[in-house]
Amino acid sequence: MESSTPSAGESSAQHPSLFNPVEATSNFTFHLFPNLPKEIRDMIWLESLICERYIAIELWGRNQPHSKFYRQEFLPHLPPAKPEYELVLMNPPRPNALFGTNAESRANACRFYRVHLPCYSVKGSQLHALGMFRFNPELDTLEIHGLEHFTTFANDFWRHDREKKGLRNVSFKIKNSLSFNRFYKPGASSDQLRQAVGRLEHVTFIYYTLDRVDLASGGYSLRRVGRQFPLIYSRSLPVAGGTGSFSRQRDPRPLEIDVLNSVRLEAFPDNRVAMAWMNWFEQLRAGRPCVFRFAYAAEGRQRPSITDRASAMAFLKDEVERWQEFRLEDTVPEQFDSQLQTAFGFWSFPLEPQGPFSKPFYDLSAYQPELCVFHL
Repeated sequence: MESSTPSAGESSAQHPSLFNPVEATSNFTFHLFPNLPKEIRDMIWLESLICERYIAIELWGRNQPHSKFYRQEFLPHLPPAKPEYELVLMNPPRPNALFGTNAESRANACRFYRVHLPCYSVKGSQLHALGMFRFNPELDTLEIHGLEHFTTFANDFWRHDREKKGLRNVSFKIKNSLSFNRFYKPGASSDQLRQAVGRLEHVTFIYYTLDRVDLASGGYSLRRVGRQFPLIYSRSLPVAGGTGSFSRQRDPRPLEIDVLNSVRLEAFPDNRVAMAWMNWFEQLRAGRPCVFRFAYAAEGRQRPSITDRASAMAFLKDEVERWQEFRLEDTVPEQFDSQLQTAFGFWSFPLEPQGPFSKPFYDLSAYQPELCVFHL
């Protein structure tokens, strides 16, 4: 876990700290490893691969008038086949180191990440040429954009899975256009949709709120007009932007007082979309159980691209500078500053049957949030 101590006379807000549970990489070498039986070596390779990943993907349609396929600068080298969609990974995670250690480790990694799909990738603002990405259905959660192609993609995923388990864990971004009807694409098979939904085991609805400085400045303005909104530069609110490997744990950090009392969901006033989704899913699944979760993180106007500790600390430094500028302009009291470490990831809560989407602000203080934090 990264941490640092402010120098004398330096406020905690000027000295950001990163919560990162990944242990430092060791350069220790076990020189007798090659002498172990292959079964033991394979078990060790497998153990080192087991970790959940969160991956954002977009399904770019070819026949949509405003599709990015119509912009040749995005996809200059299209494959000869003409699929309904193209799979595009947004800031994809780094490949596991075992893919490049030796032939044996690579073979184990290829078996572990057993679903191999052709895809493009976007890193920052640059789109990279067609390549191949490998998925593990049990441990990968895919945040999917382009729901009208979900059924086709899910069945392609299943066809490429030699164990025929298919897509298990999905995440959908909460926004005004999140409509279940987009699954019912004209010409799509209802049986295929039922099969795709029936294979799902975990469904997460994730909401990205304003970035933490905008949230703080907006909250302070609401205070001055009488709205009790306690989120003032909440260091405990996780920040989106990471991708790839992450771990789940009960949030060990001391959260600010009342930080969960006013979870902001202003994009969904008077809307029961999540409840409708749960009902539709249950009908399609014919009683098979499925776990529904609600996730929450700060994102802002554009999700930051956080790939390592350096980019995380650079983001935090910029955020602190913006916060200090706002404080000086609006004379926000110093006590709103926090010494909490920032986690890059998201909070996860159980999605109760009533669904937490009936009003702009929601009280989740009854729940101890599960912290899903990316490994940087």
